[in-house]
Amino acid sequence: MRTAMRLWILTVLLSVLPGCIDPPKAPYVDVHDLVVQPSHILPSAHERSPDEQYRWGRYYERFARNVPEAVRWYRLAAQHHHVDALYRLCILTDQGLGTPQDFEEAVHWCRLAADAGHAKAMVTLGTFFERGQGVPKDRGQAYQWYNRAAAHGLEEGAKRRDRLARQMTTTQVTDAQGQTRTGMKANVVNAE
Repeated sequence: MRTAMRLWILTVLLSVLPGCIDPPKAPYVDVHDLVVQPSHILPSAHERSPDEQYRWGRYYERFARNVPEAVRWYRLAAQHHHVDALYRLCILTDQGLGTPQDFEEAVHWCRLAADAGHAKAMVTLGTFFERGQGVPKDRGQAYQWYNRAAAHGLEEGAKRRDRLARQMTTTQVTDAQGQTRTGMKANVVNAE
């Protein structure tokens, strides 16, 4: 009896199965008609806010491991003066990741971020001046940028400023402090 029942179930399944595998076309919708392309839902890169553009850059840099694409997104955000995007472009251009290594361009991006108040960019810019990388070597400028970073609360800036001060004369330090005050006043006036 069990064998007969199994045989009957098998016969029923085999008779229904061809309809499941190759259904008639008329009452069915093609699955491809239901798939919506992301480009139809999401705004284009240029329509996104600078914060969104920056976040996409971070996504491509950190998770997708596609640094050239990250650079593209950072450049879009940088066109709107997004400070963090400017700094990421500085770092990536300095290291030659996702874009050709170019110290002068790295200094350009870094200066824009530093002038906008990005403390880490100030330390990086000070490092460029201390090493003479992309700019002429200038301890006074390096001290000034480290000092500005310290004024923005970055401990690394204070440490580097103090280390550099031990390698400078008292006159050089005094001049660099005066340049820092003048530069910071100029930034306040420009911000207003």
